Amino acid sequence: MPVLIALGRFLFAVLFIFAGASKLLDLPATTQAAGKFVVPEMLVGYTAQLEQAAGMPFAQMLALAAGGIELLCGLLIALNFGARVCALVLIVFVAVATFYFHDFWNQTGADAQANLQVALKNLSLIGGLLIIAGIGRGGAASGGA
Repeated sequence: MPVLIALGRFLFAVLFIFAGASKLLDLPATTQAAGKFVVPEMLVGYTAQLEQAAGMPFAQMLALAAGGIELLCGLLIALNFGARVCALVLIVFVAVATFYFHDFWNQTGADAQANLQVALKNLSLIGGLLIIAGIGRGGAASGGA
């Protein structure tokens, strides 16, 4: 059974590895998509300071962070190193991405249906990530670690 868990963990992580690498390899498109993220008014001053310090728009910083989080956490889950922490990070990432980028509740027609399907897929991903966070390094029989 531990071999099946290891294989499942690796195959599950492929989605995040591919998505993260794709975001980083097409940074302009990712930056454009990240522009949809609305910074809360109380944080605008901080994001302006970040933009000035980094010398790049906040949307580009978000794009780099999104790609980096997915790629790094996906690789670490696949390698079974820090899997629990990475799974928890990805749970937050997927939940935030779903809320901001797949808001089917604000849409109608085909857009609402398509984003509902993506949101449900993301809910399933969160379920898988919860299993990984619960199992940790070991399998269910070994009690995890």
